[in-house]
Amino acid sequence: MADEKEEESKKASGGILPIINLVLLVILLGIGGFIAWKMMAMEQVAEPIAQEQSEGQAVDTELPEAEDEDPDAAPIFIDIADITINLADTDVSRFLRAKIKLELRNEAAQARVEQQMIKINDMVLTLLSSKTFAEIRTPQGKYDLKEDIVYRINRLVGGKPVKNMYFTDFVSQ
Repeated sequence: MADEKEEESKKASGGILPIINLVLLVILLGIGGFIAWKMMAMEQVAEPIAQEQSEGQAVDTELPEAEDEDPDAAPIFIDIADITINLADTDVSRFLRAKIKLELRNEAAQARVEQQMIKINDMVLTLLSSKTFAEIRTPQGKYDLKEDIVYRINRLVGGKPVKNMYFTDFVSQ
């Protein structure tokens, strides 16, 4: 009698398990088909963009080429205001004091940078205050920070007026 009850329970559960597996399989295939469809749609959108680039149309995300510069001309340096900010460390209060000099390509670049100096100062302060001590204490961290600042200034001003950037003072504690 106990054996008959066990067989009936096995038959009843055996009938539900294949149905659950079938439903899960249908859902999985539906999700896979949807992902494949979206990937195909993305490829179709990417093809016209690639064709536009090959036809010679400019893309908005690229920066213009570096401006012409005279190799015999003396370098032009411009100071960014002295910076003292709190770093983004949450466990300990840390600060950074820095002095920055920008090397510019020519006099036209100097005029363009000086027109945007308030925006440049704000951008540099915001960027530096978002960094933690661990990010800027290593030489590689300082190098990455310099590249980021030059890229952002060139993007802000338009073109590539900034040739290089130098820290003339860099104290963090």
